[in-house]
Amino acid sequence: MLDRIINILQQAEVSDYRLMELTTVSHQAFFVRQKLDQHRISDTVHVTLDVYMDKETENGRFRGKASCEVHPNETDKQIRAKIEKLKFNALLAVNPYYQLVKDEKYREERVRHDLYGALKTVVDAMHGIQDTESEKINSYEVFVNEYYYHIINSQGTDISFNTMDEQLEVVINSINEGHEIELYHVIDFVERTAEEITSEIMEVFRHARERNRAVPTKKMDNVRVLLSGDFNDRFFDYFLTRTNTQAVFLGYSSNKIGDNCQESDQCDKITLRAAAHLDKSSRNLPYSKDGNKAQDLTIVENGVYQNYWGDQITACYLGLENVSPVYNFIVEPGSRFVEEMKKEPYLELVQFSDFMMDPIVGNFGGEIRLGYYFDGNTVVPVTGGSITCNMNAVLKHVYFSKETRQLNNCIVPATIELFDVNVSGEQ
Repeated sequence: MLDRIINILQQAEVSDYRLMELTTVSHQAFFVRQKLDQHRISDTVHVTLDVYMDKETENGRFRGKASCEVHPNETDKQIRAKIEKLKFNALLAVNPYYQLVKDEKYREERVRHDLYGALKTVVDAMHGIQDTESEKINSYEVFVNEYYYHIINSQGTDISFNTMDEQLEVVINSINEGHEIELYHVIDFVERTAEEITSEIMEVFRHARERNRAVPTKKMDNVRVLLSGDFNDRFFDYFLTRTNTQAVFLGYSSNKIGDNCQESDQCDKITLRAAAHLDKSSRNLPYSKDGNKAQDLTIVENGVYQNYWGDQITACYLGLENVSPVYNFIVEPGSRFVEEMKKEPYLELVQFSDFMMDPIVGNFGGEIRLGYYFDGNTVVPVTGGSITCNMNAVLKHVYFSKETRQLNNCIVPATIELFDVNVSGEQ
C-alpha cells in the first residue's frame, strides 16, 4: 500500500511528504456487574498522508501542509486526485519553512502479542474481587490494544515499531445509610499482574466507602496540604509544558535553559528526567510521528531547566537539532518520609473532581472529592470545598516524599507537601 502511494507521490511534484501506516488490533470486553455483555475484536489499518508544498517569496521560503487518510481500496486515480487537492490546500496557509527529519532508520518486524491472554489476566483479576456490604462493582470495560507503526518520509526516514497498551474502566457503587454514590476509575497500564490490578481496585473500594461517610470540608486558611492521589503526575506536567518547544515558540512559556524555578532553600529541589523506556508504561514509543527518537533526557535538575523537548516543526524554528519527544518521565524522590509529613496537622487530598493545572500562569487546584483532615488527634475523611494554588508561590516551600509511585508513564513522589494553602469549604 505505501509503495503504491509513494510511486504516485513521486510523479506528483510535491515538495515533501510523510506517510504513516498504523495497524491496530484490539480486544475489548464489556461487563455489567460480573456478567460479560459483549466481547469485541477489531483489526484495522489506517494510512495518513501529509503533503508539504513550498513557496518562495521576496520575504523568504515558506511551507504549507495538508493531510488526509488514504483507504486501502482506493484506486490510483482516486489517490492522485487526493494528492492534487492536498497540494492546493497546502498552499492556502503557509508557515515559515521547516525541515523534515532526515535519514532516520529503525526497523522492527511486526509482533503479535497475546492479547487474549492479557485480557484474561485483567478479567480474572476483576472476577476475583468480591463485593462488600457497602461497595459493589457496577460495570467495567477492558481494552487491550497492539499497534504497529510504519513511518516514511521523502527525506529518507523509514521507521517501524510495535507498541501495546491496556486500559480498565470501572464503575463502583457505594451505599451508606441509604445514600449511594457512584465512582468512576480508569487505569492505563501494560503487563500488570492480577495482584496489582486487584490491589488498586480494592483501594478504590476503600476510597468509595470513605467518601460516602465523609463530612463536609471546612474553610481553612494557611493549612498544610498533602497531595497523595492519582493526579500527582499533573503537578509535574507544569515543568514539561514550560520546556516544550511549542510552548516556548508560541510565547506561552518564557522559561529558558538555565533558569532556576526554585531559588528558595525551604524546599526539595525538583529533578525530572525523561525516560525513553519505562517498565509497565503504556507510552513506550521509541519514536515520534515526526521521526524523532525518544531519548533519556534531563529536563529539570535541582530546580534548574536543562533541556527543551518537543516536535520537529517548532524545534526547527528555535534552531534546535535532534529534539526528543517525551512519553515517560521520572521525578527524583524528596527528603521526607510520608510518616514524617503526617506527624503534624494536615489536610491530605487523594481525589478531586478534576485536578486542573494551567501551565501558562501556574494556577492549579480543583474541587475536593475525598481528603483526610488530621487535627493533631484524629483523622476524619472530608469531601467538598476546593483549593487553588499557584506554582510560583508553592515552589518556594514544597517537599516531596521519599516514597514514590508509578502512575502509568511516570514515577513521581507518592506525596507532595504544600504550605500555607487556603481551602474553601463550609464556614
